[in-house]
Amino acid sequence: MSKADNEGDSESPSEAFVSRNDAEAEHLRAFAQYLKQRNYSNYTQRDYLQSVTEWYRFIRGRGQAIEDMRNLNVFLQQRAVGKRTLNHDLSALRTFFRFLEQRNNVPMPRELKEISPKFEAKLPMFFTVEQIEKLLQTPDDMFAAGRLSEFLWRRDKALLELLYGSGIRIGELTGLRCEHVQWDRQLIRVLGKGRKERIVPFGKPALEALQALHRYVQTPFLIPNQAGRALTARSAELTMKKYLEAAQLPLNMTPHSCRHSYATHLLQNGADLRVVQELLGHASLSTTQKYTHVNIRFLQNIYHKAHPQS
Repeated sequence: MSKADNEGDSESPSEAFVSRNDAEAEHLRAFAQYLKQRNYSNYTQRDYLQSVTEWYRFIRGRGQAIEDMRNLNVFLQQRAVGKRTLNHDLSALRTFFRFLEQRNNVPMPRELKEISPKFEAKLPMFFTVEQIEKLLQTPDDMFAAGRLSEFLWRRDKALLELLYGSGIRIGELTGLRCEHVQWDRQLIRVLGKGRKERIVPFGKPALEALQALHRYVQTPFLIPNQAGRALTARSAELTMKKYLEAAQLPLNMTPHSCRHSYATHLLQNGADLRVVQELLGHASLSTTQKYTHVNIRFLQNIYHKAHPQS
């Protein structure tokens, strides 16, 4: 079994971060259930539990009560994180205190309501068309060179083609079963954030790769690991890293970069913004609008390269 198919990453978020102090452990276990019941993604569950665990460690060292926020700024500074992660920590604490308010009648601290760090949204990282074509070709090249088993070739080709061909999130993809696909219409029924269902089209290359995979293996999971179970998000990230290295592409790209590339390339080719919003499953158009900034930058680059008076 390859490193990318190691299922050791399947530990639940609650198992990963629960404290050994009885009161803290009980709170964190219940908070983990709260997040799970409200359909937060595994990533968000893990990150929120980590942030709250760090807050517990911080206040424990000062002999403070959990709701004592007088040293909140010190805690955030000691975390030494960027503004985006800082905002994520605050979101975790706010969610935790909403949980405590419902469960233990602990009011939301005033400091958490008032603090609101601002940060500039970063433009999403995406592949150029040439880069994505190179990435999608790499499993074929590695199999032809004898560097991949037939299963990994077929599976990884299907994984990459579907990520780019549908623009779905990796967390959405790993939960897919064959029954979610309308093969004749090239459509997938996806369960997105907040358990909102949407229908997503995908292209012919992804269809052919998926059909080739499922002619080779019999499994109910659309993208399986070598044991026939659902591929995990962590394994998908490691798989992606392998092909980035082989293709000599930027190693800071992730499976989510395929989603960014999908949206960016659609807009560059004239797709309507609201259509892209529906395809991506964004609740708000403002979330999708970040791709218009990418598209404007793309058009500016073309202008400066091509126009004689630029």
